Amino acid sequence: MNRAAADQYASFKELSQNEIEGTDYRVFAQAAGNSLLVMSPHGGGIEPGISEIVKAFAGGYSVYLLEGIKLRGNHVLHVTSDHFDDPRAIEMAAGHEYVLAFHGYYELSHCRTLVGGTDRKRAEVFVDSLRRHGFSAELLEKSARLSGTSPKSINNRCRTGLSVQFEISTAQRKAMFDRFSRKGRDASKNEVFDRYIKAVKEGAADAYG
Repeated sequence: MNRAAADQYASFKELSQNEIEGTDYRVFAQAAGNSLLVMSPHGGGIEPGISEIVKAFAGGYSVYLLEGIKLRGNHVLHVTSDHFDDPRAIEMAAGHEYVLAFHGYYELSHCRTLVGGTDRKRAEVFVDSLRRHGFSAELLEKSARLSGTSPKSINNRCRTGLSVQFEISTAQRKAMFDRFSRKGRDASKNEVFDRYIKAVKEGAADAYG
């Protein structure tokens, strides 16, 4: 979610100078080929539910994930994608053809996924797959606030510059877990979570082969 004006830190570099890795945040990075990188700089308590979604792709695809692990106040670890400069993320993005990025946005009233990114053709594939599996999904205009099309975004620093970005509403993320607490999410993934991941993986198979 792009909310740079509210971010406490202007970059990952600044964040890392003020927060302790392993205590306040952690990075999960795993390589699996060089085609698709599934990533988010907003995992853990920063945008709850995003970590579990990204980790569901580990093993089949390369993954980069920054997770907020503070007991409270993880929102201070949010660095907008345009300013996210963790060297590990930059290196992984640059080593892959495409990026599939996951973010959360605040909306309690509707279960919805907004799909953007620079790769419009593949974004449409994901929208279609989500809808086939019963989810509300919308293709964002390139100029939309949450479209993820800025060339500065970490999403778009891959070899081709082609990304797909998911913005998943709070309501939709909550629906994927029986318990949405920090400790409860991982062990309470439900049928909605499984169906959502299936929809995205089918979309990825169609989009990237």
